[in-house]
Amino acid sequence: MDLTDTATLSGGTSDATGTITFTLYGPDPTPASNSEDDCAPANLVDTASADVNKGADGASYDSSPAITVNEPGTYHWVASYSGDNNNKGSESTCGADGENPVVIAPHISVVKSATDKTDEQVLRNGGTATWSIQVINDGDSNLSNVVVTDALAPGCARTSADIAGLALMKPAPDPSGTITYTCTLANVTASFTNTAVATGTPEVGGDVTAEDTSHVTVINPAISVSKTPHTQTVAFAGTVTFTIAVKNTGDATLTDVHVTDALAPGCARTKAEIPQLASMAPGDELSYSCTLANVTANFTNVAVAIGTPPVGGDVSANDSAAVTVGPPPPPVTHPAISIVKNPKSQTVTSGGTATFTITVTNTGDVALTDVTVTDPLSPNCNRTIGTLAPGASTSYTCTRPNVTASFNNVAVVTGKAGATTVTAQDTAPVTAKAKPFVPKKVVPKVVSHKRPKATG
Repeated sequence: MDLTDTATLSGGTSDATGTITFTLYGPDPTPASNSEDDCAPANLVDTASADVNKGADGASYDSSPAITVNEPGTYHWVASYSGDNNNKGSESTCGADGENPVVIAPHISVVKSATDKTDEQVLRNGGTATWSIQVINDGDSNLSNVVVTDALAPGCARTSADIAGLALMKPAPDPSGTITYTCTLANVTASFTNTAVATGTPEVGGDVTAEDTSHVTVINPAISVSKTPHTQTVAFAGTVTFTIAVKNTGDATLTDVHVTDALAPGCARTKAEIPQLASMAPGDELSYSCTLANVTANFTNVAVAIGTPPVGGDVSANDSAAVTVGPPPPPVTHPAISIVKNPKSQTVTSGGTATFTITVTNTGDVALTDVTVTDPLSPNCNRTIGTLAPGASTSYTCTRPNVTASFNNVAVVTGKAGATTVTAQDTAPVTAKAKPFVPKKVVPKVVSHKRPKATG
């Protein structure tokens, strides 16, 4: 700042000459307290002068050149008149009224930061930006009518109508010298650098102003997953194979990426199995193969990929793959049949009749059809039974009349299970014995005789 002074000479002659020397001291190390050091030689700043050419009877003279000072504080002018042949010299008193200019250094600061005190915040597209704005009177002069403007975030502008303390802010550290508030901007869809401008009016001079910026980065995190083939057919109880590809399709790094697969747990992956999943930068991608064994029913399989962006909730994507299972193989069956012909042995008199009990049982695990019993030596024992369920049995009796000779009787049963024919047989020997000899019964002839008569 440039300082000048004016001195008035009075009581002298109208034709006085000479020189006025203007000496500036300061800044005062102890303003308003110790006057002894006000104009000490150690505090001398510079001198200026004025030629006396208008007399010394009420004439005023301005110092020249102006003295530039760079430090705020209280300064003291001392004017010394040299005198001439007709006028004695004189000097003003240090600290005289009107000779103590106060140089002020008004200043204002503004700090705009994210709520975590950093200069940048990261938002999801459509999110809300939040800032902390701090206005500080860090000069040495009161500031009035302080206002904050914010072109890109109008909701951050403030005046004394919003915050009464902005009407007058004393120099900090006075409590009124610092004002802090928060503000927001909703639905932010693009990155931008936001500037807050604080302006205040000091006691003298023009307004002071300051600005600070805070950057907002808008991210659009996204992830994709594909599970191929999207359709496949597998044999009953076979194994299906999939290829799973995961890609960071957004513009922000994703951490703790993992894949879940409820119907094919063997397709799930985390960073423990694939370290690359721990952190995937934009554009990063990976793929892997996985299988599911013993597939016995049709199903639609869904793989889900999940990742965590720097801010906001997780992002996810899914893809499905349909699996069709072929028909199951025909069941393995064990057709079997048995036949029992009782009694196991019998003896009949030649010409007599042999009697049998025949029992047929389906001893397998599948129904038999066309069940038939044949018995060549005992045709009466032939039977057409038809269908016999697993575990079912049927019994019947039959005879062989007029057995005249011993024979080994064999009964054969057959049945069908699809294209398979099962058979079984059982024997029952029959012994024929000759009829016993029966002698012809002789009936004696009774001859009657008369008892002789007694004599004598």
